[in-house]
Amino acid sequence: MRLGFVPAVIALWSLMAAGPAVAEMFGPNYRSCGDKPSTLAVVECLQAKTKASDQRLNAAYKALQARIDPAQRQPLLAAQLLWVQYRDANCSFYGAQEGSIQQVQAAECIRSMTEHRARELESAMKFD
Repeated sequence: MRLGFVPAVIALWSLMAAGPAVAEMFGPNYRSCGDKPSTLAVVECLQAKTKASDQRLNAAYKALQARIDPAQRQPLLAAQLLWVQYRDANCSFYGAQEGSIQQVQAAECIRSMTEHRARELESAMKFD
């Protein structure tokens, strides 16, 4: 491990932790989907919201990569790749149970975590 890597990661996490970035499961952004008439409709609604949050996340990531110090770009990439792995593993926990609710819980997990990460990266861009 390069010595410069650790301070860069610490600085990046401090930067990202500085702003509020809350997206709770089954919170206000879920409610409009929760009123759908079927499990399939709820999941489709959540997937559409996830797609929008994913687009926000990708835009925020690209903008952040362009604004940060070149030494921070690789640590940000590494953090983002690990975050995707964590999100997918974490949400698979919710999808592993029995019953139709597992589809809703897994989709809502991905939606809320993606929204949270998009807000986190957007907040990180506010600080120089």
